[in-house]
Amino acid sequence: MTVGLQTTRRPTSADVAREAGVSRSTVSQILNGDDERFPLATRERVRSAAEALNYRPSRAGRALVTGLSDIVVVVVPNATFGPHLQDSVDRITNATAASGMSVVVRFGRPDDESTLISVLDLRPAAVVDMGVFTNAQRERIEAAGTRVVPRRRLDTPTGDVDPVDILIGRLQVDELLRGGERQIVYASLDDGRLDPFGPPRLEGIRRSTAAHGLVEPITIRVPLSESGAVEALLPLLQLSDGPPLGICCYNDDVAIAVIAAARRLRLDVPNRISLIGVDRTDIGQLISPRLTTVAVDQPALMDSLSRELVRNHSRGDEDAPGDAVLDASHLVRVVAGETS
Repeated sequence: MTVGLQTTRRPTSADVAREAGVSRSTVSQILNGDDERFPLATRERVRSAAEALNYRPSRAGRALVTGLSDIVVVVVPNATFGPHLQDSVDRITNATAASGMSVVVRFGRPDDESTLISVLDLRPAAVVDMGVFTNAQRERIEAAGTRVVPRRRLDTPTGDVDPVDILIGRLQVDELLRGGERQIVYASLDDGRLDPFGPPRLEGIRRSTAAHGLVEPITIRVPLSESGAVEALLPLLQLSDGPPLGICCYNDDVAIAVIAAARRLRLDVPNRISLIGVDRTDIGQLISPRLTTVAVDQPALMDSLSRELVRNHSRGDEDAPGDAVLDASHLVRVVAGETS
């Protein structure tokens, strides 16, 4: 086998086929992952030839043949995130790079139709939907031949919310009620951006309060300022004849704002009000009282998505697993602190 072509032109699949002594069709199938029916020796010969020639399959050519590119679009809601977004995208990028896929991040807007059209125009191999698309929009993407992950049957009749967030809401309420009855409050972030996570968390909170035989949770919006948080809490303090407050916060940032307001109002935490955040941020573990929070194993969640992407990319749609309920129980846990 020759070491390489004595030319500056880019090597083609025909060059690899000539070096390996096989057809171009065999080269294309093996290098695109559809290689199970070929003998191991043939697969190794093709890959060795491609490596020796420094050959990379043409993404444009693949798109012409298959109708799809090697692009993975990570569709992220234009929302207020915790500290894990960059790490999540990095894990997906690193895991899929070995399969020849490139990751593009697209932030979704409240006008989801424009986001959907822009994604379809890219003809991506796969879409990682982090909470932007409805089930109907997912079906339109898949009808165009693009795989959408995670592939799961979502945990509501409409299928438009994530069971991870349902479980977060449940865990928050259960933790706050460990010390006795509470009037449960959901404190969302007072932010004008799209919020795909708050509604399913509130749904989980409602399910848990109903299971405990409690009244419907109160909802408030809390800005990330002490004065704004004080203003949000004051109406709740008029409920003096009821049980103490248990506040399920959208994330650790909201919880810290509530703690600041409680300190200003001289409220006893956790006796007069108890609270719990989400994300387990470092700063939440440094403040006093130390924050009780819900930790999400984001690396494990992203690794699961990445494995699904690589598996589907190499096998094709016909061998992709069917929908399944996502078991979030091993991904989410309460981190006990001093605020509950």
